[in-house]
Amino acid sequence: MDTKLKNFKYSIGVKFLAFIILWLSILSIVGSSLFYAYYYEELTSKTYYDTNKFKWSYANLVHNVVELSTQLKSEEAIIASGEDEVVISNQLNRWDRIHDNLSNTRNFKYYIINTETGEFQTNIKDVEDNEAIELLKSQPESVSFDSLHSDDYFPMGQDIKKMLSGTSFEVHAAIVEPLQPGDHFFEGSTTYYKVNDLIEWVLILFVASLILMMITFFYLIWVAGRKEKDGAIQLTFVDKIFTDIHFLLVLFAALCSIYAIREFSYFDMQLLIISALMVFGIDVLIGLSFIFSMVRQIKNKQLFKNSLIYHFFMTLGNILKMVFNGKLFRPIIIILLLAYGLLNGILLGVLISAFDDGTQIIAFILLLALNIFAVYYTAKSLKSLTHIMDTAKEIAAGNLNYASDASQVSMAFTGLLEDIKNIQTGLKKAVVEAVKGERMKTDLITNVSHDLKTPLTSIITYVDLLKNEDLKNEKADEFVCILDEKSLRLKYLVEDLVEASKASSGSLTVRPEKIDLHQLMLQALGEYEEKIEKTQLDMRIQGDDAQTFIYADGKHMWRIVENLFSNVIKYSLNGSRVYIEITKTDTKGQLIIKNISASPLDISPEQLTERFVRGDASRTTEGSGLGLSIAESLTKLQGGNFYIQIDGDLFKTIIDMPLWTDQ
Repeated sequence: MDTKLKNFKYSIGVKFLAFIILWLSILSIVGSSLFYAYYYEELTSKTYYDTNKFKWSYANLVHNVVELSTQLKSEEAIIASGEDEVVISNQLNRWDRIHDNLSNTRNFKYYIINTETGEFQTNIKDVEDNEAIELLKSQPESVSFDSLHSDDYFPMGQDIKKMLSGTSFEVHAAIVEPLQPGDHFFEGSTTYYKVNDLIEWVLILFVASLILMMITFFYLIWVAGRKEKDGAIQLTFVDKIFTDIHFLLVLFAALCSIYAIREFSYFDMQLLIISALMVFGIDVLIGLSFIFSMVRQIKNKQLFKNSLIYHFFMTLGNILKMVFNGKLFRPIIIILLLAYGLLNGILLGVLISAFDDGTQIIAFILLLALNIFAVYYTAKSLKSLTHIMDTAKEIAAGNLNYASDASQVSMAFTGLLEDIKNIQTGLKKAVVEAVKGERMKTDLITNVSHDLKTPLTSIITYVDLLKNEDLKNEKADEFVCILDEKSLRLKYLVEDLVEASKASSGSLTVRPEKIDLHQLMLQALGEYEEKIEKTQLDMRIQGDDAQTFIYADGKHMWRIVENLFSNVIKYSLNGSRVYIEITKTDTKGQLIIKNISASPLDISPEQLTERFVRGDASRTTEGSGLGLSIAESLTKLQGGNFYIQIDGDLFKTIIDMPLWTDQ
């Protein structure tokens, strides 16, 4: 049953169904987005009256009424104005347009009165004058203008005020509710409420389509090119097209689509929308086909190799390798080339200029033979270049014992092969010497350390015995104390030397575990409390979290902390503060120790981590100069990073260790 389900996931039918769902989802998302963009104003306005379409249409009608009453007045007045014929013609056309606008509206009502003459104009019927004005003022969307008062926020308000300036006209206008069918105000209001009722379903459709698109898209990417889990990639006929040519074809289809939609734009809106949807649907199919073709080729690791550009440059590269890769190492080659060109020119000249057929035939045969020989010799020479390149690749890959066959190389490239062999021999010697030197250095440290341990143990033992003897001599007791101090210091030096050798060679065993950096620092402060008090150092721990768990070897981490604390106590300025910061990132736990050096730090951070290098150039303090080197080696051995920063007398040590993750 499980096998059938797995095969079902990769079946052609399921892929086809997912592809259709993906296609429809994209169309739905684009359609929903276009719906929101087209009706953006209706969807973002609180009421229909807040839309710019309403405001400017309403303002335009008010402007028309004022213009008709104050400027144009009547057809007779226009004709009798005495203006130029062109001006009169334009004003008459304007008068006709205004009358058409006013006659095509049903919900726009106005009342204009000349307060001096008492004359008025209105489209309100069966209502007294005072009642008409009250009716208009009682509407939600009403305006009033005269020569002294106007609404500056009303669209075209300044223009209306200018037309009324110096006149005795008083203008009242409004959109009378409830809206009656028959004009664009009613249609706009109806559209507004329909759109706002539909937007919830459009959003649901958009979100559902987006989810389906993501699911089907990633599913099709997952199963693209496979008929079963972990099966071989199956390519289609589309994948055989060069990828760059395929891309250009898709781009060409997109350009054709843009051109087609532009041609349909000359027709009515309904035809334009239908044609745009059809073209866009076809473009989505072409685009998805291209994307999944690229996915199959990426899985098959042939995306770039299946391009015309790749084939072109590969062919060009092969030609250039054949022609130029075997550079002419000997002057004789240049002479031969010049001779070949000269002979070709002579024979070609004879072939063209000869008067008798016999001479032309002989010249043609010689010309053909010369070029056949040249091609054969060149091909044979270039073939040897492949052998030289194989030799170089083997040496570059580290196969320093690779043996090349000089008999397969032509005379033109013998010198090049000899140079490569010399490089091979030199590299082999350098590697042998480097390995030998590293081994000798490690053996020397190990052997010397081991040889020092035996007599050193005896010295320490006898010094302990002398300390227990009653020498009754102050000088002798002083000398015994010095011997005890120096022998112990030598013991620590030998131990540090052995540990440094093991740490740098990576021969130490690492047993990582869960370690709390905060607890480790508190433990170290407790261990070094007496020494810290002697130096009067003020140790302060700072951290983001109460606990920072790292993945490290407890023994090695304690050795690192010991070395760092010893370094702080030995070289810090007495009475100064030492800051211990514990932070963490997404993957690392970080320990930062900052202290002020007692002596100037005229040395680079890189030198401080070298063996036997100490910050105290006078070497008056204790220490082997191996502490930081050991700390760095142990940190890297556990997969961490070790840094040192110096800013004047401020010495900062930074350790990054991997964070513990609960698995």
